[in-house]
Formats: sequence, C-alpha cells, structure tokens
Amino acid sequence: QPLPPSSMKNRLDFIAQAENVQFSPNKKEKDAVIDEILVLSNGDMRRAVTTLQSAHSLTLPGECIEKDAIAEMAGLPPRSLILDLFNLLKSKASLFDEIIMSVQDIVASGYSAQHVITALSKELITCEDEEVNDMVKANIAIRMAEVDKNLVDGADEMLQLMTVCSLMTRLMKQNA
Repeated sequence: QPLPPSSMKNRLDFIAQAENVQFSPNKKEKDAVIDEILVLSNGDMRRAVTTLQSAHSLTLPGECIEKDAIAEMAGLPPRSLILDLFNLLKSKASLFDEIIMSVQDIVASGYSAQHVITALSKELITCEDEEVNDMVKANIAIRMAEVDKNLVDGADEMLQLMTVCSLMTRLMKQNA
C-alpha cells in the first residue's frame, strides 16, 4: 500500500540530511528534487530511498542533485522533452516532418516508447486546452492502450510512438 507523500518527504529529508546529500541551496529546487523522487517511487519508500541513494552516489563531489538528473537516472525522459513533444503535437503550425524528427531523436536518445507514451498520457489527462476535449482524450487513450499492448508483444518502438503521435496531432488539430 502506497505511503502518503508527506510522511515520505519528511523521511527522505531526514535521510538526505543524515547522509549529507547535496541539494541546491534554493529550497524550491531541493523540494522539486524530492518531489520528483516521490513521483517516481509511486508511494514505495524503499524505491524512494534507493533512488535518493543512487542519485547521491552518481553525483560528483561538490555538485548538487538536480531534478532532471533523477528522471534521467531512472531512464525516464525529462519532463521538458515530453512537454516539447506534446506542444509540438498540439501546435496548429507543426509539420509532420518535425514530428518524425522529434520522435526519431527521442528513440535515438534511448528513451523507452512505453515511458514516453505514459508521460504523454499524463500530459494529455491534465491538459486544460479547449481543443483537447474529453472525447479527443478518450480516443487517444484507447489508441495508447492498443500501442502499449503492441509494445509488450514486441512491436517496433519507433512505429508505435509515431502511431500515437500522428493520431494525437490529427485529433487535436481537427478539434481546433
């Protein structure tokens, strides 16, 4: 059963202080790193502590742990990469060639298509734009589920990610 984030945060702060983990002196940036660890751990305290420990051991002496490093260390695409892709997909001015290039870059960078699709789905769910209504979200979510199954069955990551991205672009542009 997942633990409440507030108690996990307090415990991670205690552990970080006891182990002399270096964060940015800016409290906001430190909180962002801890929050990222909490998000990645999904309420699992052992995973959160392991992530903190790994980040600490992979950080050079004298350097601070940064939020983007946490996601990268876990093999997840940085949020900035996902936001750039999502904004490209919903942009009325985006060209299909730009989408292909972006997806190729993401796959070439070694990010898992499943992780990218999961992150895109989170952005889609929280999107408040008028042109991305519930029907558009539902249609995209159905296709994302089909693609997820295809990926589990061994389908090509590039093709499956392009399938999701092209559908998202088409549906979000149709509704605009």
